[in-house]
Amino acid sequence: MSDVIRRLQDRLYTAAKSDAKRRFHSLRDKVLWKETLERAWKDVKKNHGTSGPDGLTIEDIEGQGVLAFLEEIQSDLTTGKYRPGPLLRVDIPKRSGGTRPLGIPNVRDRVVQAAVKLVIEPVFEAEFQECSFGYRPNRGPRDATKEVYKWLNYGLENVIDADIEHCFDEIPHDKLMKAVSRRIADGYVLKLIRMWLKAPVLKDGTLCSVKKGTPQGGVISPLLANIYLHQLDEGWTRNGMTNRWGCNAQMVRYADDLVILSDRALDAPLGLLKALLTRIGLKLSEKKTRLVTAEEGFEFLGFRFIRRYKKKWGKRKTYRFPSPDAVKRVKEKIRKLAGNHVLHVPPDEVAASLNRVVVGWRNYFRHSNASRTLSKVSNYLAYRFRKYLRRRKNKSGMGKYRDMGNWEMAEKFGLALYQDVEVIYD
Repeated sequence: MSDVIRRLQDRLYTAAKSDAKRRFHSLRDKVLWKETLERAWKDVKKNHGTSGPDGLTIEDIEGQGVLAFLEEIQSDLTTGKYRPGPLLRVDIPKRSGGTRPLGIPNVRDRVVQAAVKLVIEPVFEAEFQECSFGYRPNRGPRDATKEVYKWLNYGLENVIDADIEHCFDEIPHDKLMKAVSRRIADGYVLKLIRMWLKAPVLKDGTLCSVKKGTPQGGVISPLLANIYLHQLDEGWTRNGMTNRWGCNAQMVRYADDLVILSDRALDAPLGLLKALLTRIGLKLSEKKTRLVTAEEGFEFLGFRFIRRYKKKWGKRKTYRFPSPDAVKRVKEKIRKLAGNHVLHVPPDEVAASLNRVVVGWRNYFRHSNASRTLSKVSNYLAYRFRKYLRRRKNKSGMGKYRDMGNWEMAEKFGLALYQDVEVIYD
Protein backbone atom coordinates (compact mmCIF):
# COMPACT_ATOMS: atom_id res chain seq x y z
CA MET A 1 0.00 0.00 0.00
CA SER A 2 1.34 3.46 -0.92
CA ASP A 3 2.50 5.81 1.81
CA VAL A 4 -0.16 8.34 0.74
CA ILE A 5 -3.03 5.90 1.34
CA ARG A 6 -1.50 4.59 4.55
CA ARG A 7 -1.13 8.09 5.97
CA LEU A 8 -4.71 8.92 4.98
CA GLN A 9 -6.04 5.82 6.69
CA ASP A 10 -3.96 6.49 9.80
CA ARG A 11 -5.34 10.03 10.03
CA LEU A 12 -8.93 8.90 9.56
CA TYR A 13 -8.53 6.11 12.12
CA THR A 14 -6.97 8.44 14.70
CA ALA A 15 -9.66 11.07 14.21
CA ALA A 16 -12.47 8.51 14.51
CA LYS A 17 -10.87 6.90 17.56
CA SER A 18 -10.44 10.21 19.38
CA ASP A 19 -14.07 11.25 18.93
CA ALA A 20 -16.72 8.52 18.91
CA LYS A 21 -19.42 10.96 17.76
CA ARG A 22 -17.52 12.61 14.93
CA ARG A 23 -19.04 12.44 11.45
CA PHE A 24 -16.80 12.73 8.40
CA HIS A 25 -17.88 15.15 5.69
CA SER A 26 -15.10 15.68 3.12
CA LEU A 27 -14.35 12.20 1.78
CA ARG A 28 -15.28 12.46 -1.89
CA ASP A 29 -11.98 14.03 -2.90
CA LYS A 30 -10.06 11.22 -1.17
CA VAL A 31 -11.98 8.63 -3.21
CA LEU A 32 -11.05 10.52 -6.39
CA TRP A 33 -7.33 10.59 -5.64
CA LYS A 34 -5.22 8.92 -8.30
CA GLU A 35 -3.42 6.95 -5.56
CA THR A 36 -6.74 5.68 -4.17
CA LEU A 37 -7.98 4.45 -7.53
CA GLU A 38 -4.64 2.82 -8.34
CA ARG A 39 -4.65 1.00 -4.99
CA ALA A 40 -8.28 -0.03 -5.54
CA TRP A 41 -7.38 -1.47 -8.94
CA LYS A 42 -4.53 -3.51 -7.45
CA ASP A 43 -6.84 -4.88 -4.74
CA VAL A 44 -9.47 -5.92 -7.31
CA LYS A 45 -6.85 -7.48 -9.58
CA LYS A 46 -5.34 -9.42 -6.67
CA ASN A 47 -8.67 -11.15 -6.02
CA HIS A 48 -8.71 -12.66 -9.54
CA GLY A 49 -12.46 -12.15 -9.79
CA THR A 50 -14.57 -13.06 -12.79
CA SER A 51 -16.30 -10.60 -15.10
CA GLY A 52 -19.63 -8.98 -14.34
CA PRO A 53 -22.67 -8.60 -16.63
CA ASP A 54 -20.67 -6.53 -19.16
CA GLY A 55 -18.27 -9.44 -19.74
CA LEU A 56 -15.18 -7.26 -19.24
CA THR A 57 -12.38 -9.14 -17.47
CA ILE A 58 -9.24 -7.99 -15.68
CA GLU A 59 -7.20 -9.16 -18.67
CA ASP A 60 -9.38 -7.18 -21.09
CA ILE A 61 -8.81 -3.98 -19.11
CA GLU A 62 -5.07 -4.58 -18.97
CA GLY A 63 -5.06 -5.07 -22.72
CA GLN A 64 -6.94 -1.83 -23.31
CA GLY A 65 -4.85 0.13 -20.82
CA VAL A 66 -5.32 0.42 -17.06
CA LEU A 67 -4.39 4.12 -16.93
CA ALA A 68 -7.12 5.11 -19.40
CA PHE A 69 -9.59 2.88 -17.53
CA LEU A 70 -8.88 4.59 -14.21
CA GLU A 71 -8.93 8.06 -15.76
CA GLU A 72 -12.38 7.36 -17.18
CA ILE A 73 -13.63 6.24 -13.74
CA GLN A 74 -12.13 9.34 -12.15
CA SER A 75 -13.80 11.58 -14.74
CA ASP A 76 -17.22 9.95 -14.29
CA LEU A 77 -16.96 10.24 -10.50
CA THR A 78 -15.85 13.88 -10.71
CA THR A 79 -18.65 14.94 -13.05
CA GLY A 80 -21.30 12.86 -11.30
CA LYS A 81 -21.92 10.71 -14.38
CA TYR A 82 -20.98 7.46 -12.68
CA ARG A 83 -23.80 4.93 -12.42
CA PRO A 84 -23.23 1.32 -11.33
CA GLY A 85 -24.20 -1.49 -13.65
CA PRO A 86 -26.40 -4.44 -12.67
CA LEU A 87 -25.10 -7.43 -10.71
CA LEU A 88 -24.61 -10.85 -12.24
CA ARG A 89 -26.49 -13.43 -10.19
CA VAL A 90 -24.51 -16.62 -9.57
CA ASP A 91 -25.60 -19.40 -7.22
CA ILE A 92 -22.83 -21.32 -5.46
CA PRO A 93 -23.32 -24.43 -3.31
CA LYS A 94 -23.36 -24.01 0.47
CA ARG A 95 -21.59 -26.37 2.85
CA SER A 96 -24.85 -26.98 4.69
CA GLY A 97 -26.76 -27.74 1.50
CA GLY A 98 -28.64 -25.56 -0.94
CA THR A 99 -27.09 -22.59 -2.71
CA ARG A 100 -25.85 -19.13 -1.78
CA PRO A 101 -26.63 -16.26 -4.19
CA LEU A 102 -23.73 -14.04 -5.23
CA GLY A 103 -24.18 -10.67 -6.92
CA ILE A 104 -21.06 -10.00 -9.01
CA PRO A 105 -20.56 -6.35 -10.09
CA ASN A 106 -18.66 -5.27 -13.19
CA VAL A 107 -14.92 -4.81 -12.68
CA ARG A 108 -15.43 -1.05 -13.02
CA ASP A 109 -17.88 -1.01 -10.12
CA ARG A 110 -15.62 -3.23 -8.03
CA VAL A 111 -12.80 -0.71 -8.42
CA VAL A 112 -15.02 2.18 -7.27
CA GLN A 113 -16.28 0.11 -4.34
CA ALA A 114 -12.69 -0.73 -3.39
CA ALA A 115 -11.79 2.97 -3.49
CA VAL A 116 -14.67 3.90 -1.19
CA LYS A 117 -13.77 1.00 1.11
CA LEU A 118 -10.17 2.23 1.39
CA VAL A 119 -11.43 5.62 2.59
CA ILE A 120 -14.27 4.72 4.96
CA GLU A 121 -12.98 1.46 6.47
CA PRO A 122 -10.56 3.14 8.94
CA VAL A 123 -13.42 5.25 10.33
CA PHE A 124 -15.39 2.15 11.32
CA GLU A 125 -12.34 0.08 12.28
CA ALA A 126 -11.79 2.61 15.07
CA GLU A 127 -14.99 1.49 16.79
CA PHE A 128 -15.42 -2.17 15.87
CA GLN A 129 -15.41 -4.54 18.85
CA GLU A 130 -12.68 -7.05 19.67
CA CYS A 131 -15.14 -9.93 19.26
CA SER A 132 -15.46 -9.25 15.51
CA PHE A 133 -12.98 -11.04 13.25
CA GLY A 134 -14.53 -11.36 9.78
CA TYR A 135 -13.25 -9.38 6.78
CA ARG A 136 -11.18 -6.96 8.82
CA PRO A 137 -7.57 -5.83 8.30
CA ASN A 138 -5.00 -8.03 10.07
CA ARG A 139 -7.72 -10.39 11.32
CA GLY A 140 -8.93 -13.67 9.97
CA PRO A 141 -10.65 -16.98 10.70
CA ARG A 142 -7.61 -18.44 12.45
CA ASP A 143 -7.63 -15.51 14.89
CA ALA A 144 -11.29 -16.21 15.60
CA THR A 145 -10.64 -19.90 16.25
CA LYS A 146 -7.75 -19.02 18.57
CA GLU A 147 -10.14 -16.81 20.53
CA VAL A 148 -12.62 -19.67 20.89
CA TYR A 149 -9.79 -21.96 21.98
CA LYS A 150 -8.73 -19.39 24.60
CA TRP A 151 -12.20 -19.06 26.14
CA LEU A 152 -12.64 -22.83 26.26
CA ASN A 153 -9.35 -23.12 28.13
CA TYR A 154 -10.68 -20.54 30.58
CA GLY A 155 -13.48 -22.97 31.37
CA LEU A 156 -16.32 -21.40 29.37
CA GLU A 157 -17.82 -24.71 28.31
CA ASN A 158 -21.47 -23.82 27.72
CA VAL A 159 -21.82 -22.81 24.08
CA ILE A 160 -24.41 -21.16 21.86
CA ASP A 161 -23.56 -22.31 18.34
CA ALA A 162 -25.52 -19.64 16.46
CA ASP A 163 -26.40 -19.00 12.84
CA ILE A 164 -28.00 -15.76 11.63
CA GLU A 165 -30.60 -16.67 9.04
CA HIS A 166 -29.92 -15.21 5.57
CA CYS A 167 -27.96 -12.35 7.13
CA PHE A 168 -26.56 -10.75 3.97
CA ASP A 169 -29.88 -11.10 2.15
CA GLU A 170 -32.09 -9.71 4.92
CA ILE A 171 -30.27 -6.52 6.02
CA PRO A 172 -32.77 -3.63 5.58
CA HIS A 173 -31.40 -0.88 3.35
CA ASP A 174 -32.82 2.02 5.37
CA LYS A 175 -31.38 0.76 8.66
CA LEU A 176 -28.05 -0.03 7.03
CA MET A 177 -27.78 3.48 5.57
CA LYS A 178 -28.63 4.91 8.97
CA ALA A 179 -25.79 2.88 10.51
CA VAL A 180 -23.35 4.10 7.83
CA SER A 181 -24.43 7.75 8.05
CA ARG A 182 -23.86 7.72 11.80
CA ARG A 183 -20.17 8.25 10.99
CA ILE A 184 -20.19 9.22 7.29
CA ALA A 185 -21.76 12.56 6.39
CA ASP A 186 -20.39 12.98 2.86
CA GLY A 187 -23.51 12.98 0.70
CA TYR A 188 -21.77 11.74 -2.43
CA VAL A 189 -20.24 8.72 -0.70
CA LEU A 190 -23.62 7.87 0.83
CA LYS A 191 -25.19 8.20 -2.63
CA LEU A 192 -22.69 5.74 -4.08
CA ILE A 193 -23.42 3.17 -1.37
CA ARG A 194 -27.16 3.61 -1.84
CA MET A 195 -26.82 3.07 -5.61
CA TRP A 196 -24.83 -0.13 -5.08
CA LEU A 197 -27.47 -1.46 -2.70
CA LYS A 198 -30.25 -0.69 -5.17
CA ALA A 199 -28.44 -2.03 -8.26
CA PRO A 200 -30.67 -4.58 -10.06
CA VAL A 201 -29.64 -8.22 -10.41
CA LEU A 202 -29.32 -9.92 -13.79
CA LYS A 203 -30.64 -13.46 -13.47
CA ASP A 204 -31.25 -15.69 -16.49
CA GLY A 205 -31.28 -12.66 -18.74
CA THR A 206 -33.86 -10.80 -16.65
CA LEU A 207 -33.24 -7.72 -14.49
CA CYS A 208 -34.71 -8.05 -10.99
CA SER A 209 -35.03 -5.18 -8.52
CA VAL A 210 -33.48 -5.42 -5.06
CA LYS A 211 -35.29 -4.17 -1.95
CA LYS A 212 -33.06 -5.43 0.86
CA GLY A 213 -29.74 -7.07 1.59
CA THR A 214 -26.14 -6.28 0.76
CA PRO A 215 -25.13 -8.51 -2.16
CA GLN A 216 -22.37 -11.01 -1.51
CA GLY A 217 -19.80 -10.71 -4.24
CA GLY A 218 -19.33 -6.96 -4.02
CA VAL A 219 -16.06 -5.58 -2.65
CA ILE A 220 -17.75 -3.34 -0.11
CA SER A 221 -20.46 -5.81 1.01
CA PRO A 222 -18.46 -7.43 3.86
CA LEU A 223 -17.64 -4.00 5.32
CA LEU A 224 -21.29 -2.93 5.12
CA ALA A 225 -22.34 -6.16 6.86
CA ASN A 226 -19.78 -5.55 9.61
CA ILE A 227 -21.01 -1.97 10.04
CA TYR A 228 -24.54 -3.26 10.46
CA LEU A 229 -23.66 -6.16 12.77
CA HIS A 230 -21.55 -3.82 14.92
CA GLN A 231 -24.86 -2.91 16.54
CA LEU A 232 -25.08 -6.51 17.75
CA ASP A 233 -21.53 -6.46 19.14
CA GLU A 234 -22.06 -3.09 20.82
CA GLY A 235 -25.40 -4.11 22.31
CA TRP A 236 -23.85 -7.29 23.66
CA THR A 237 -21.16 -5.34 25.50
CA ARG A 238 -23.46 -2.52 26.58
CA ASN A 239 -25.81 -4.98 28.28
CA GLY A 240 -22.97 -6.40 30.36
CA MET A 241 -22.91 -9.86 28.80
CA THR A 242 -19.12 -10.02 28.89
CA ASN A 243 -18.94 -8.99 32.54
CA ARG A 244 -17.04 -11.63 34.46
CA TRP A 245 -19.27 -11.21 37.49
CA GLY A 246 -22.43 -11.29 35.38
CA CYS A 247 -23.24 -13.74 32.62
CA ASN A 248 -19.59 -14.00 31.52
CA ALA A 249 -20.84 -14.77 28.01
CA GLN A 250 -18.09 -14.11 25.47
CA MET A 251 -19.01 -13.66 21.81
CA VAL A 252 -16.74 -14.57 18.91
CA ARG A 253 -18.14 -13.45 15.57
CA TYR A 254 -16.84 -13.97 12.05
CA ALA A 255 -19.24 -12.04 9.79
CA ASP A 256 -22.60 -13.78 10.29
CA ASP A 257 -21.10 -16.88 11.90
CA LEU A 258 -20.82 -16.68 15.68
CA VAL A 259 -20.47 -18.62 18.90
CA ILE A 260 -21.07 -17.52 22.49
CA LEU A 261 -19.21 -19.21 25.33
CA SER A 262 -19.98 -19.02 29.04
CA ASP A 263 -19.44 -20.89 32.29
CA ARG A 264 -23.00 -20.13 33.39
CA ALA A 265 -26.57 -20.68 32.23
CA LEU A 266 -27.30 -19.64 28.66
CA ASP A 267 -30.94 -18.57 28.98
CA ALA A 268 -30.22 -14.86 29.44
CA PRO A 269 -27.52 -14.66 26.73
CA LEU A 270 -29.72 -16.49 24.21
CA GLY A 271 -32.69 -14.25 25.01
CA LEU A 272 -30.63 -11.09 24.57
CA LEU A 273 -29.08 -12.38 21.33
CA LYS A 274 -32.54 -12.91 19.85
CA ALA A 275 -33.73 -9.50 21.07
CA LEU A 276 -30.72 -7.65 19.63
CA LEU A 277 -31.12 -9.35 16.27
CA THR A 278 -34.86 -8.64 16.19
CA ARG A 279 -34.12 -4.97 16.86
CA ILE A 280 -32.01 -4.75 13.69
CA GLY A 281 -34.37 -6.81 11.53
CA LEU A 282 -32.57 -10.16 11.66
CA LYS A 283 -33.18 -13.49 13.39
CA LEU A 284 -31.48 -16.73 14.36
CA SER A 285 -31.93 -19.86 12.31
CA GLU A 286 -33.96 -22.20 14.50
CA LYS A 287 -32.61 -25.26 12.68
CA LYS A 288 -28.92 -24.39 12.87
CA THR A 289 -28.71 -22.65 16.25
CA ARG A 290 -28.15 -24.99 19.17
CA LEU A 291 -27.04 -25.05 22.78
CA VAL A 292 -24.19 -27.48 23.42
CA THR A 293 -21.46 -28.18 25.91
CA ALA A 294 -17.78 -28.29 25.04
CA GLU A 295 -17.78 -31.97 25.99
CA GLU A 296 -20.34 -32.63 23.23
CA GLY A 297 -18.30 -30.58 20.79
CA PHE A 298 -19.19 -28.05 18.12
CA GLU A 299 -17.89 -26.77 14.80
CA PHE A 300 -16.77 -23.24 13.95
CA LEU A 301 -14.96 -21.98 10.83
CA GLY A 302 -13.90 -25.44 9.69
CA PHE A 303 -12.65 -26.60 13.11
CA ARG A 304 -14.27 -29.03 15.47
CA PHE A 305 -13.79 -28.04 19.12
CA ILE A 306 -14.15 -30.47 21.97
CA ARG A 307 -13.06 -30.45 25.62
CA ARG A 308 -12.43 -33.63 27.56
CA TYR A 309 -10.71 -34.93 30.66
CA LYS A 310 -7.14 -35.99 29.93
CA LYS A 311 -6.00 -38.64 32.40
CA LYS A 312 -2.34 -38.02 31.57
CA TRP A 313 -2.59 -34.37 32.67
CA GLY A 314 -5.15 -34.92 35.40
CA LYS A 315 -7.40 -32.15 34.06
CA ARG A 316 -9.72 -31.19 31.21
CA LYS A 317 -8.09 -30.29 27.90
CA THR A 318 -9.33 -28.47 24.81
CA TYR A 319 -8.86 -30.10 21.42
CA ARG A 320 -9.40 -28.55 18.00
CA PHE A 321 -8.97 -30.30 14.69
CA PRO A 322 -10.41 -30.19 11.15
CA SER A 323 -14.12 -30.91 11.13
CA PRO A 324 -15.32 -33.98 9.19
CA ASP A 325 -16.97 -31.61 6.74
CA ALA A 326 -13.69 -29.74 6.15
CA VAL A 327 -11.89 -33.04 5.47
CA LYS A 328 -14.66 -34.14 3.12
CA ARG A 329 -14.46 -30.88 1.14
CA VAL A 330 -10.67 -30.97 0.66
CA LYS A 331 -10.81 -34.61 -0.43
CA GLU A 332 -13.50 -33.73 -2.95
CA LYS A 333 -11.29 -30.96 -4.35
CA ILE A 334 -8.35 -33.37 -4.62
CA ARG A 335 -10.52 -35.94 -6.41
CA LYS A 336 -11.71 -33.37 -8.95
CA LEU A 337 -8.27 -31.90 -9.60
CA ALA A 338 -6.78 -35.35 -10.26
CA GLY A 339 -9.74 -36.81 -12.15
CA ASN A 340 -10.00 -38.38 -15.58
CA HIS A 341 -10.67 -35.01 -17.23
CA VAL A 342 -7.05 -33.90 -16.59
CA LEU A 343 -5.28 -36.98 -17.98
CA HIS A 344 -3.99 -34.84 -20.87
CA VAL A 345 -2.42 -32.32 -18.45
CA PRO A 346 1.29 -32.82 -17.56
CA PRO A 347 1.83 -34.26 -14.06
CA ASP A 348 3.81 -31.27 -12.79
CA GLU A 349 0.89 -28.95 -13.66
CA VAL A 350 -1.63 -31.23 -11.94
CA ALA A 351 0.68 -31.41 -8.92
CA ALA A 352 0.87 -27.59 -8.82
CA SER A 353 -2.94 -27.33 -8.87
CA LEU A 354 -3.21 -29.87 -6.06
CA ASN A 355 -0.54 -28.07 -4.03
CA ARG A 356 -2.43 -24.77 -4.13
CA VAL A 357 -5.38 -26.48 -2.45
CA VAL A 358 -3.63 -28.85 -0.06
CA VAL A 359 -0.89 -26.53 1.22
CA GLY A 360 -3.37 -23.74 1.98
CA TRP A 361 -5.66 -26.21 3.74
CA ARG A 362 -2.73 -27.67 5.67
CA ASN A 363 -1.44 -24.26 6.74
CA TYR A 364 -4.86 -23.32 8.07
CA PHE A 365 -5.17 -26.43 10.25
CA ARG A 366 -1.56 -27.32 11.06
CA HIS A 367 -1.39 -25.47 14.42
CA SER A 368 -4.02 -27.70 16.00
CA ASN A 369 -4.53 -31.31 17.08
CA ALA A 370 -4.52 -32.33 13.43
CA SER A 371 -1.47 -34.55 12.90
CA ARG A 372 -3.51 -37.68 12.18
CA THR A 373 -5.92 -35.85 9.92
CA LEU A 374 -3.09 -34.17 8.00
CA SER A 375 -1.47 -37.57 7.47
CA LYS A 376 -4.75 -39.03 6.18
CA VAL A 377 -5.21 -36.15 3.75
CA SER A 378 -1.61 -36.55 2.52
CA ASN A 379 -2.20 -40.29 2.03
CA TYR A 380 -5.36 -39.54 0.07
CA LEU A 381 -3.44 -37.02 -2.05
CA ALA A 382 -0.80 -39.63 -2.84
CA TYR A 383 -3.48 -42.23 -3.64
CA ARG A 384 -5.29 -39.93 -6.07
CA PHE A 385 -2.14 -38.68 -7.78
CA ARG A 386 -0.75 -42.21 -8.18
CA LYS A 387 -4.09 -43.28 -9.68
CA TYR A 388 -3.95 -40.32 -12.07
CA LEU A 389 -0.42 -41.34 -13.18
CA ARG A 390 -1.55 -44.92 -13.81
CA ARG A 391 -4.49 -43.84 -15.92
CA ARG A 392 -2.28 -41.56 -18.01
CA LYS A 393 -0.50 -44.73 -19.11
CA ASN A 394 -3.81 -46.56 -19.73
CA LYS A 395 -3.14 -48.87 -16.82
CA SER A 396 -5.90 -50.06 -14.53
CA GLY A 397 -5.76 -50.36 -10.77
CA MET A 398 -3.29 -48.69 -8.47
CA GLY A 399 -0.15 -50.64 -9.27
CA LYS A 400 2.46 -51.31 -6.63
CA TYR A 401 3.70 -48.69 -4.19
CA ARG A 402 7.29 -49.36 -5.22
CA ASP A 403 6.41 -48.40 -8.81
CA MET A 404 5.98 -44.80 -7.66
CA GLY A 405 6.59 -44.11 -3.98
CA ASN A 406 5.54 -40.99 -2.14
CA TRP A 407 9.04 -39.55 -1.98
CA GLU A 408 9.48 -40.13 -5.70
CA MET A 409 6.25 -38.28 -6.51
CA ALA A 410 7.34 -35.43 -4.27
CA GLU A 411 10.83 -35.27 -5.78
CA LYS A 412 9.89 -35.78 -9.43
CA PHE A 413 6.69 -33.72 -9.68
CA GLY A 414 6.91 -31.41 -6.66
CA LEU A 415 3.77 -32.87 -5.08
CA ALA A 416 3.40 -31.42 -1.57
CA LEU A 417 2.98 -34.68 0.30
CA TYR A 418 5.00 -33.54 3.28
CA GLN A 419 4.63 -30.49 5.46
CA ASP A 420 8.21 -29.34 4.88
CA VAL A 421 7.73 -29.06 1.12
CA GLU A 422 7.99 -25.42 0.12
CA VAL A 423 5.38 -24.20 -2.35
CA ILE A 424 5.88 -20.89 -4.13
CA TYR A 425 2.75 -19.10 -5.33
CA ASP A 426 2.70 -16.67 -8.21
